[in-house]
Amino acid sequence: MHPYFLVNFLMAGAFIITKTLPPVCDFLFDNCLLELRQWEIFTFLGCVIVFKNKRQPTVASYLTNFCMYAKMSNMVYRGPDTIVYFNDKTLEEELKSCDPRVYWLIEFYAVWSPPCADLAPVFAAACQMTTGWTICALANWTSPMAEKYGIDQSGWSRQLPTVALFKANKEVDRRPLVGAKKRVARFVFSYDNLVSAFGLAELYNDRLIWTILVCLGGPMSAQLEEELRRISAIDNASVAVHKYELLLKTILNQDLNAAKQQLQLFLNFLLDESVGLAVSRQVVADLVELLSSRIESSAQVGLETCQVMLACLQNRAISFEDQIVGVRQLLARGLEAQGRYLQAAEALAAIDMESVQKQFSRDEKARVLLKTVELYLREKDADKAEQALSRCQLAAKDPPHLQQYKVYYARVLDLKGKFYEAAMRYIELSLQAGETEHQMQHLEAATVCTVLCPASSQRSAMLARLYKDERSQRLAWRGLVEKLFRERLVRRDELLEFSASLQPHQRQASPNSDGLTTLEAAVAEHNLLAVSRLYNNISLAYLGQLLEVQPERAEQMAARMIAEQRLVGCIDQIRGFVQFEERHPMSLWDCRIRDLCEQVNSVCERVAGLHPDWYQAACQANV
Repeated sequence: MHPYFLVNFLMAGAFIITKTLPPVCDFLFDNCLLELRQWEIFTFLGCVIVFKNKRQPTVASYLTNFCMYAKMSNMVYRGPDTIVYFNDKTLEEELKSCDPRVYWLIEFYAVWSPPCADLAPVFAAACQMTTGWTICALANWTSPMAEKYGIDQSGWSRQLPTVALFKANKEVDRRPLVGAKKRVARFVFSYDNLVSAFGLAELYNDRLIWTILVCLGGPMSAQLEEELRRISAIDNASVAVHKYELLLKTILNQDLNAAKQQLQLFLNFLLDESVGLAVSRQVVADLVELLSSRIESSAQVGLETCQVMLACLQNRAISFEDQIVGVRQLLARGLEAQGRYLQAAEALAAIDMESVQKQFSRDEKARVLLKTVELYLREKDADKAEQALSRCQLAAKDPPHLQQYKVYYARVLDLKGKFYEAAMRYIELSLQAGETEHQMQHLEAATVCTVLCPASSQRSAMLARLYKDERSQRLAWRGLVEKLFRERLVRRDELLEFSASLQPHQRQASPNSDGLTTLEAAVAEHNLLAVSRLYNNISLAYLGQLLEVQPERAEQMAARMIAEQRLVGCIDQIRGFVQFEERHPMSLWDCRIRDLCEQVNSVCERVAGLHPDWYQAACQANV
């Protein structure tokens, strides 16, 4: 506060102090009581101040009106810094001689008007935004000036103050507006209203384009540095952030190469410790939000911009950890849109989910990690997907995330060739509540994985479970599942339709199968078990014919299954025979009875489908 304000305040209160404070009042006056006339004056002053502030009950307004009606200098000092003061003659001369490209934002004010005093800080903030392209002026109106510009100069005027925008000595706009019947439209002079009413943001953006891109007076980087230094000198943080944002939009609207260079210069300046951390964080966050709306339409520009941002932000990673996370997520979106799934997954995997500086919620962790797993799965990278999935296990607790986790876990097992474990997970997923379409997709995936499993008792149990599931009737390869379940021989030509539905990783060569695919090896082992149910012994040559492989490969397959205890028998290499262990007669009898009952049940179902009325009547007659 300026010293003369304190002096004026003390002088205004000196009378009351000396009149009521003994022994000073005894020395200067006859008594220490205020006279009736003095009480009337002070009461009238208080009423005027209250009446004038009935719609503005703020301390600043009360102090402003008190100082004015007490004939004191205004103690609430709010002086603008970037404003030029004019009178009626000098203003007219300047408007005529100025550059026609320059805008003039002029406030017509009266020193005795409290609304004009209240507008001072708002007008100063707006002028700080327009510095460098618009001249702000304060014109203390006189009668000729008020008459010339059509401003009511009465004491009750609602045109106090008036703000007008001029260009080329012509008025472009003004507030408040005056109607046809000289009715003044009410206008609240706030910073946002001023910027919106006069379009200051758009005018400033256009001027920046002219200054930075078209100016031939110096290098582009020099012009940008000058503009950045000017913005950094602004004390008002909100105004500075707004101007930084406008400058960013201008930079991003340029050619990609020029935008990269200027953006790097912009970020290096913004991330310097001389710029306030609150301002720089807000601007970087706004840049991420701006790029988020453009990443789909112009992915390459967004990717290049994100990479420049990451390179600049790494030097202050601790201070800008939130912003770095946003940039990495944005980078992953752009890479995913281009089909670069591995790079997108690596961008998300680089986020430190256990950071001390930024605390992630469990939901955020699950969402980011599950997205990382999804991208790795699209790239068919099972190992990295499994690593990311293990990190997600504790975070995926909500039902949607848990369901997604189970689906990805089954897909990882499928990719790694663990078909039995994958089939178990897919069957569990197919039995959970949800859309029928998704249930059938999981059931189909479980069937595929079961068919690809090596022949074993576990595979037989899984086939029985699938075969007895009523939903499997709608599967395209129901006949193949039935043959596998009933342990019948399957020819290679019967696998063509099923093989066409397999994914690339499911068509790869099976380990220890001498070039056979996973499907061919699984079916060959199944046929070997089926042969063991039909024959007590068989020659290797005939076994090779049944399995549609060479006798040597049939021998190797039988030897491996016997060693792994998946087949009971022995090989006579001298005679060239495979001897299977004879099954117990009772077990054979049980199997035949079971097959007969299943065939009878199948016949009944077909009859019920063809003749439902007769079938229902026959069933009721036998009850």
